[in-house]
Amino acid sequence: MNVIQLAVGGLDANFSYLLHDRRSRDTALVDPCGDTRLIKTALARLPEAQPRYILLTHGHHDHWSGVREMRGGFAAPVAAHPRCPARHDLDLSDGERLPFGDTFVECLYAPGHSPDSVLYRLGDDTALFTGDTLFVDWCGYGEPEALFRTMREVIFPLPDRLEVYPGHDYGRAPHSPLGTQKAENPYLSTAEFARFREAMKEL
Repeated sequence: MNVIQLAVGGLDANFSYLLHDRRSRDTALVDPCGDTRLIKTALARLPEAQPRYILLTHGHHDHWSGVREMRGGFAAPVAAHPRCPARHDLDLSDGERLPFGDTFVECLYAPGHSPDSVLYRLGDDTALFTGDTLFVDWCGYGEPEALFRTMREVIFPLPDRLEVYPGHDYGRAPHSPLGTQKAENPYLSTAEFARFREAMKEL
């Protein structure tokens, strides 16, 4: 499985992603936004890419601003949480799995930054796309109690080997192993809500 991280600019150092299964040529696009020319150039380098999905992590405009333009050359359904305000074709519930190559993409409901925020986990446990919920060394702003539950109950139990791919380039690295974030990211490592809420004042 090939994960291509694209620094597309956008509102604030946004990332878009291409997922490409070399055997089946299944291809998915996560949060198309910013400079879509960079996405199109990356797509052109993938041999016989077969569009499968456009996946939205949440409905804030800076994460889906490129959907309309990309669909012209990437004919795939747009998938998102049912509460996502952006127009989409597929409603994804918590735990729903989309076939992708020899594995799947799993949607994990992760409210807090927004009511429709989701994560996408590759079934081979190589990648976790976190949108604005979890950044490298940081977390997204939002409703503290919901975000804390998401950190402790949704993200922390996931395997350490997952690579965290965030929605913005805010940390010391563009992506990071989840195990490293569990140990070093104060928003993920703390098990005490009071400390989490205090740390959120720095966002």
